Amino acid sequence: MKKYFALLSCALMALTACENNALEESEVMNPETSDPQQVTLTFSPYEQEAMTRAGGEATSIATIATRLDVWLYQDGQEVQAIHQTSADADFGTVALTLDKRNTYTLYACAHKDTGAATLQGGIITWPGAKMTHSMFYTKTFTPAETTTLSCLMQRIVGQFRLETTDAVPTEADRITIAVDQAPAAWNVSGYGMNPSDYTATYQGYNLNQDGSVTLSAFVIADPDESVLHTVTVTAYDTAGQSIQQRTFEDVPLRNGYRTTYRGAFFTDAAFTSSFTVSDWQEFDTVEF
Repeated sequence: MKKYFALLSCALMALTACENNALEESEVMNPETSDPQQVTLTFSPYEQEAMTRAGGEATSIATIATRLDVWLYQDGQEVQAIHQTSADADFGTVALTLDKRNTYTLYACAHKDTGAATLQGGIITWPGAKMTHSMFYTKTFTPAETTTLSCLMQRIVGQFRLETTDAVPTEADRITIAVDQAPAAWNVSGYGMNPSDYTATYQGYNLNQDGSVTLSAFVIADPDESVLHTVTVTAYDTAGQSIQQRTFEDVPLRNGYRTTYRGAFFTDAAFTSSFTVSDWQEFDTVEF
């Protein structure tokens, strides 16, 4: 008799376990238990060009970027990733169906790199060798309270701009802009990481009507203050020999700001420096 009751007890326990497992599977398979809510995200850059626009205007993300990478996290774990290109009809808009009972953290990066960016361990990296015009946005939200988000992205790069006032010689084949200790990655907490000497190479560039050239290099800097860098610009011929090189010391770079160096680059002459207001945001223009 004892053996009979023991067997009956085991059978009841097994039946209860099966019922519990079936209930759990039913809950997972039944979409009603997730309490879904559609959330629409619209991304746009926040232009702050005080000299050319009144107060700054939100414009289409396609005017600046060719790629948009979006990651959604819950409790520190990635739950969804979306990678768009400017060829997509819905570029800059993302529609998600989320559990409105949960809280999510959104990270997004817009850029012009050759491939999609990667987010691992809170660090965003890009596949290309050249840093491009890049923007970032983050937001923590609950779908029960937020069904639409207008995501105004902020620049996470500063711009070094070289404007030559003399013509590029015919023997010039390529021009490089080298920046010392420029961050190569972006921490989603709001700062650049992994600094190293960085070189951007320009070949097949377009000349201005007078034969001069304008080149821009994007560098992750600091969002709150300028960081001083040494910038070396070198022009090479087809044999790889340097035909002209200039090194600019203490170049201030800051995220969202443009620093312009303008002067006769290929002609050896003394140069002077002056400071004026540039576009993008207000910063220094150096005449050399």
